[in-house]
Amino acid sequence: MDAAFVPGYNRFPGSDFPRIAVSDAAGTVSMVWNDATRNPLGDIYLQSFNLGSLTRVQATPVKLNNDTSGIALHFMPALRDVDNSGRLNVSWYDRRLAPNSAQTDVFAALALDPRLSSTPAANVRVTNVSSDWNVVSSDIVPNFGDYTDNYTTLTANGTVFHVAWSDGRLVVPQPFTSHVTLKP
Repeated sequence: MDAAFVPGYNRFPGSDFPRIAVSDAAGTVSMVWNDATRNPLGDIYLQSFNLGSLTRVQATPVKLNNDTSGIALHFMPALRDVDNSGRLNVSWYDRRLAPNSAQTDVFAALALDPRLSSTPAANVRVTNVSSDWNVVSSDIVPNFGDYTDNYTTLTANGTVFHVAWSDGRLVVPQPFTSHVTLKP
């Protein structure tokens, strides 16, 4: 991804770092990152390792974004912790709704078993409005921020997945949050 130009993002190259979480319930440590091996604009991948031995769980990394256009940008994945069952919730910036533009949303793959071996059937759109980063005015570098973030909390109604990101819907970068309640 070092050579990928991100339309609307005002720093080159884009900063994107792997994120990591430990699932004691599944006996794994998992990493997520974006990778341009199969899509020049990047896909979001997961690789888990067994705790103790650090041997691979999956023979090859598993793609988490389930769109198949091959031209949509996916970047800045977030992974912080696991839910009470040891499942992972991963979010990221995504341009699948308008792949040839700077229209950006946040998508997520929810309640993932760290030992999964195939792309999840569903991704959830977290944002309710796309941001066109080509019309956002900012002298802050980087205008998107350096990362997205998420975390889970346990309530009487189930696990709540919270996501935080920078958004340009107001024509200047602003922090936004959203949450999804996952049933137990």
